Amino acid sequence: MKSLACYLLIVSLSLAAVFQARKWETYDVLIWDMAGYYQYLSSYFIYDDIGDGSYTAAVRTQYRPDLDGRYALVPAPNGRNVIKYPLGMSLFYAPAFFLAHAIAKLAGLPADGYSLIYQKMIALGCLMYALVGLWILRKVLRHFFEDTTVALTLLAIGLATNFLNYATYESPTSHGTLFLLTSVLMLLTIRWLAAFHWHDAVLLGITLGIIGLVRITELWMVLVPALWGLTSRQAARERLWLLWNQRGQVVLIASLMLALLTLQLWFWHSVGGAWLIDSYPGEYFDFRHPNLLLGLFSARKGWLLYTPSMTLAIIGIFMMRRQVRALLPVLLVLLPLVLYITFSWENWWYGGGYSARTLVSIYPLLSLPMASFFDWSRRSDWLLRGVSFLLFLFIVLNLTQTWQYYRGILDCCDSNWDLYKERFFWLGWPSA
Repeated sequence: MKSLACYLLIVSLSLAAVFQARKWETYDVLIWDMAGYYQYLSSYFIYDDIGDGSYTAAVRTQYRPDLDGRYALVPAPNGRNVIKYPLGMSLFYAPAFFLAHAIAKLAGLPADGYSLIYQKMIALGCLMYALVGLWILRKVLRHFFEDTTVALTLLAIGLATNFLNYATYESPTSHGTLFLLTSVLMLLTIRWLAAFHWHDAVLLGITLGIIGLVRITELWMVLVPALWGLTSRQAARERLWLLWNQRGQVVLIASLMLALLTLQLWFWHSVGGAWLIDSYPGEYFDFRHPNLLLGLFSARKGWLLYTPSMTLAIIGIFMMRRQVRALLPVLLVLLPLVLYITFSWENWWYGGGYSARTLVSIYPLLSLPMASFFDWSRRSDWLLRGVSFLLFLFIVLNLTQTWQYYRGILDCCDSNWDLYKERFFWLGWPSA
């Protein structure tokens, strides 16, 4: 099938990119945010310095002396230190961590949590999460669309967006994993609302809870099952009646989600001495001055400048066929909300990264209107050829700019229009 072939192509290119970069050889995997996510594991299971971090910091500095080994540790009310980042990603790192720890001990390698084997396993494990997410998304898309449309959509998401960067070169970031969780959430929402099985309710509650543990702002995803299918007043009334009849499952979903979220509160209280701790001191949302235009179009990180293929998804919102219009109320509420909150963060460009990395988590939702656009284009051969050529250009642009970002040609943090235009065609650094 075409969609399967396209998926395998994306998998092959992703594996080639990861093994070409081999970032574990330069210990460039467990750094910055990823070092914070990972420290829950190394501090708890190797150094027993949770709340202090000194032993872990010394080992981190040994492998990357150019970076601050205590990065991601912030003071707590009781005088100890808590990890800046939430603990959700450590759950996803855990299988690779324990596998690497076992291999290191059996093979006589440094079992210190930061040697090459740990960095390699984490990078490959997170690549797997992103690719599994794309596979689940294929399953969701095939529920609504013909295989050719699904194939085009997978190519667009997998090769023409910054998903590729966060599945490969920067797979240990949270974005590929959140892509997986959103894909799972969509699948579970469709299944649960169709039959109200208890096991789907359990999985839905667990998924929502883990999403919040990975990034608390992503709890806006609760709107997916809450608003799915509410396309009319009659549909809303019928949903309320159904949910009342299934109130036991609704309570179960909410209880599981809240129970998982309390793990973060438990960590703060047990280590830092308070149930709620501001682990981002000096960083804040400025909801009065959202940087929407800069976030969408600027040369620094503009989402639609660096990922123009997503304009097809936005256009596709107006072309969604009847069978996928169940998503429409979700998008009409969630998309403006996500854009507003995302670009209201005072550091609206979110440090280093390619394009608007925080939006990768909503790509599974946007894939349905994107598929609707491709499905519309199939009404005539010439239109399909034109759209396919446009997609080809988007893929070439994204592959080029992803490579430029990896090589440092495309500035990770402070690009501007002059720099963007100057380096647009560079595939390597000019000779001196």
